[in-house]
Amino acid sequence: MMLAIPVLVFLIGWAVMKTRLQVVTVIAVVGCLPGCNEVVHAIMASRYHSMDKKLYEEVEAARGDRMALYENVFTTYDKNYVVDCIIISGREVLGYSSEEKTDAKAAETHLTTILKQNSYKQNVKIMKNREAYLTRVKELASGEPEEVPFREDERCPGMTRDEVVSYILQSISL
Repeated sequence: MMLAIPVLVFLIGWAVMKTRLQVVTVIAVVGCLPGCNEVVHAIMASRYHSMDKKLYEEVEAARGDRMALYENVFTTYDKNYVVDCIIISGREVLGYSSEEKTDAKAAETHLTTILKQNSYKQNVKIMKNREAYLTRVKELASGEPEEVPFREDERCPGMTRDEVVSYILQSISL
């Protein structure tokens, strides 16, 4: 649908003006960009599997009121990192990856760098052991979240610190 409208505009312009060399062609090409972007995202996302439903249910039961992100694929110029689940609590960003190819240390470094570039100092930990991850999630949920000094971010008005960190992570994930 996102590509149909620009193609229709191009075809109508071509039929009316009897040439492709016109401003309507440029408008149609620029109009295709959002649709093409969505196609690329769909192709990239289709390469990865959904997380285990049982893991989702276990995390939901354990996380309490902590913020959670599911099915993340973080991309860099060199590699992609699949992180099934991330819990955000104060300065803690705790993730779990069931993907064997995901280098947990490199993913931690990448996420720490991105958050630091956005002025958020977080303790990022990506775990590969499911039981240890669930245990740590329960520990985070049972305690009080760390009080972190926070000034409202003008890029994200009305959001809490955890919501802004979540927003940053979602913006770099497929």
